[in-house]
Amino acid sequence: MTAKEKLLLWSQRMVEGYHGMHCDNFTTSWRDGKLFNAVIHKHSPTLIDMSKVYRQTHVENLEQAFSVAERDLGVTRLLDPEGKGTHLYRFLNYSQYY
Repeated sequence: MTAKEKLLLWSQRMVEGYHGMHCDNFTTSWRDGKLFNAVIHKHSPTLIDMSKVYRQTHVENLEQAFSVAERDLGVTRLLDPEGKGTHLYRFLNYSQYY
């Protein structure tokens, strides 16, 4: 199994049990920010209100996930959620080469 396949499998396992969420790839599956929030929620449920995630826009979801990851988990923000998730999309595509 390649590193990319392992990461995809890990992502799929992280969102098991989250209504309507599936991680099929590193492009369209991550664009709306819901999976990013679900991964954070799985790690620390008190940080993310998933009922809010289902109602927010993709930009709001990405902004929330990046902000919570940086503020509460110490993950440095390297991307900006503007542009309909394209920055996350580009990052995930870029990361496949490493």
